[in-house]
Amino acid sequence: MLERSYPYLVNKPEVAKPSRSANESSIDMVAARRLSDKASLLRPLKDEHLLEVYREAKKMNLSNEFIELLEEAISIRHLEHRREA
Repeated sequence: MLERSYPYLVNKPEVAKPSRSANESSIDMVAARRLSDKASLLRPLKDEHLLEVYREAKKMNLSNEFIELLEEAISIRHLEHRREA
């Protein structure tokens, strides 16, 4: 049986690249907003507890996503200067 080629169904890297870079910033903004929303769930934690959880998470080498979430919560509370103390 004769196979047909459908080049219009295949994205070429040269064509996909510009549209992807145009969307990257909006995707980054959405991801940052979601992270900020999730970080707000840590509001009930006292500052010292949040910092302690962050330090322990770093020591235990927990997932980057969890550490980023804690860092965002620390940033929201303006506690960056106390992060390593």
